[in-house]
Amino acid sequence: MGQSVWDAILPTVAMKFIRDLQEGESVTSYSRIRTKQMRSKRNGEPYLRIVFSDSTGRIEGKMWDNVQQCQQGVHEGDVVQYCGRVQVYNGTKQIIIQQIGLAASEDPSADFDVKDLIPSTEGDIEEMWAKLRSLVEEHTRRSCVLELLNNILDKQEKAIKSYPAGIEIHHCYWGGFLEHVLSVLEGVLLHVGRYPNLDGDLLVAGAVLHDIGKLQELGDPYNPVYTSPGQLIGHIVLGCEMVRREASEIPDFPDDLLLLLEHMIISHQGQLEWGSPRQPLIAEALLLHYIDDLDSKMNRFALVLKEDQRDGEFTQYDRYLGRVIYKGAVEPPPVASSSG
Repeated sequence: MGQSVWDAILPTVAMKFIRDLQEGESVTSYSRIRTKQMRSKRNGEPYLRIVFSDSTGRIEGKMWDNVQQCQQGVHEGDVVQYCGRVQVYNGTKQIIIQQIGLAASEDPSADFDVKDLIPSTEGDIEEMWAKLRSLVEEHTRRSCVLELLNNILDKQEKAIKSYPAGIEIHHCYWGGFLEHVLSVLEGVLLHVGRYPNLDGDLLVAGAVLHDIGKLQELGDPYNPVYTSPGQLIGHIVLGCEMVRREASEIPDFPDDLLLLLEHMIISHQGQLEWGSPRQPLIAEALLLHYIDDLDSKMNRFALVLKEDQRDGEFTQYDRYLGRVIYKGAVEPPPVASSSG
């Protein structure tokens, strides 16, 4: 019986990173399937669109033949070995896939490390974690809020250190959740002194907990796809449920304070059309929304620039930011030399 397209029919090769692929190159390498979609050609015949990812970026692949077999044999999140040719279409590199098959890092013939296939934060995870815990301790005044935050951080430490903050839009890499939460916390703390009427505890808790439901919304960090609770309920409600459950374990946790903490989570996306059941109705929630949105967009800017493959001064249009991005930069001023 003949082998199918997902059988181990490809030669053993060394890992080649996506960032190093060149136009016109024939390549055999390993990758993770980020997304997979069946689409139709102009004549109505099916083709397969696959987005490959590794630690250096993402690239779109198209498979024109053996589509039905491949559709059944490989899935989103799978580690695969592929063979294809790199071409440029509309200024962007893509792979025309010729063969594809499942791969496993424990296979002695597989010349790759699973970490090579996972985009990761450029920050030091342990340093970011230590800074997060230190800022929480330093800037939380109410003992009940500090206990709530410490309990959740203790229980969720492993997930917080590894999960992305999302699948596609921003901080979508290993450790991205921690990086985003720390950045939002640092952002809101910049404004506590500037606006003295703000409740610092609400801001600290909101920064730490606004996305905490994503730890249940997404699958494991190696394959961050939406879980059933994530699809059916969503991270905002899941986060509120977690906070309410943890607060119930703290004797005499104030009901009015819990209500405001829940509002911080429910309203942090700012607008109904962005998924928030309520708009921010207190100053602390409004500030949290803008800092969260700013950090998300700045990270998206950096991601688009990092992954852009086009020639010229501008990136391709990014549908999340709703614009192209200018890639040019003014030369920084020279560093002043210190006088002896």
